[in-house]
Amino acid sequence: MTLHHDLLEQAQHLALREPRKPRQASLRRAISTAYYSLFHFLLHEATDLLFPSNPATLRQRASRAFTHSDARNVCEIFAGEKGGIKNLTSEPLEQQLREIAATFVELHEARHRADYDLMETLERAQAIGYVGQTRLAIAEWHAIKNSPNANVFLAALLIHGRWNRYNK
Repeated sequence: MTLHHDLLEQAQHLALREPRKPRQASLRRAISTAYYSLFHFLLHEATDLLFPSNPATLRQRASRAFTHSDARNVCEIFAGEKGGIKNLTSEPLEQQLREIAATFVELHEARHRADYDLMETLERAQAIGYVGQTRLAIAEWHAIKNSPNANVFLAALLIHGRWNRYNK
């Protein structure tokens, strides 16, 4: 199994762990883990597309170059009203790609609240909902992963901050 699959399974387990009165720690970790599942899924897809498998450790090393903030910025662009990247993506942008990007942004915010906003009381339904959104985003990806816009999206997760500075 892959890391993102294991993380998603773990998020589901944590969300359902205590049947009567779920612990806040379990719900918080479930939400955070659902986010990390989607993050690592997108890294997996991007490194498979952008980096050869030889030498064997190249993809693993390349995955360390991705950052959460860059991924969020790209997802905000793709989820936005105009969506996509001028002169690189074609219109109309696939609805699934917009939804995946929007889910990433929402999960990023939810993870931040779950990890740092200890004043907020979380409900099991929230955790289960985020796990479900992650599952749906991964399923939607498979419908569009071979599109040119998906390729631009994956490349942008890594290099958008660098290529964008020359197009201002």
